[in-house]
Amino acid sequence: MLRRLPKGLKRQIRQVGCLAIARWRQYPIHLSSRYLTTAHACEFRTKAACWQTISTPIPMRGDALTCANRRHNLNLAIEAINNRLLRSGEAFSLSQHLGEPSATNGYRSGPVFKQGHVLSDSGGGLCLIATNLYQLFLHSGCTILERHNHSIDAYGDERFYSLGEDAAIAYTTKDLVIRNPFAQPLLLKLSLGNHSIHSELLGRGTRPIQTIVQSVVLERQPPLKGQQHPGWSVSTSRFTKKQSDQNWQQDYLSFSDYTPC
Repeated sequence: MLRRLPKGLKRQIRQVGCLAIARWRQYPIHLSSRYLTTAHACEFRTKAACWQTISTPIPMRGDALTCANRRHNLNLAIEAINNRLLRSGEAFSLSQHLGEPSATNGYRSGPVFKQGHVLSDSGGGLCLIATNLYQLFLHSGCTILERHNHSIDAYGDERFYSLGEDAAIAYTTKDLVIRNPFAQPLLLKLSLGNHSIHSELLGRGTRPIQTIVQSVVLERQPPLKGQQHPGWSVSTSRFTKKQSDQNWQQDYLSFSDYTPC
């Protein structure tokens, strides 16, 4: 029934649904100004330690225009979330901070994964940001409230992440949401290099916990005739322990399914 409605009306319905889910899950509904100016970010950094860093390679797939559009979209996204201060107990929604990745908001057409195919759509390439931040928050010990894997393993043997450690984002349908579980605020820093996205999570003092992340392939689904890449079922677990403890405890478990393509 939803498919028959006008595109604009469908978007409004999805937005209302997302807000309702966000309120039920206690996600941030109204975003106040929690960005730090460059000067304040530098001041915070002098008193903070780097808790986690992640670098994500930028695939050089596609023609020159596709690569240029991808970098343009990544730049816009980084400008929207760089120097974001995450207060203690606060949730962070990547989709809400980026907004709708439309041409009206300055985004260009780039590669996206939809229904098992690689297509071109406005905002293509933003999943690189989502994947980078998911790994950053996962390995740093933040609480993962919502995360979606890609529907396919489009990169195959050339993938630049472990299966189960990617994240997809799609406006009104897929989001990356985390919560800062620590007693102190965290500063999110991102930058775009020539060939990679680099992120840092900064906190006051030493990070209070250690983490180990393990992803295990549970099943391989062979590609069908005419397909190139197999499908996978993967589990991802995180184990944490406080600096003063001896025992590790599992505090996160997710399952990722990728269809053959």
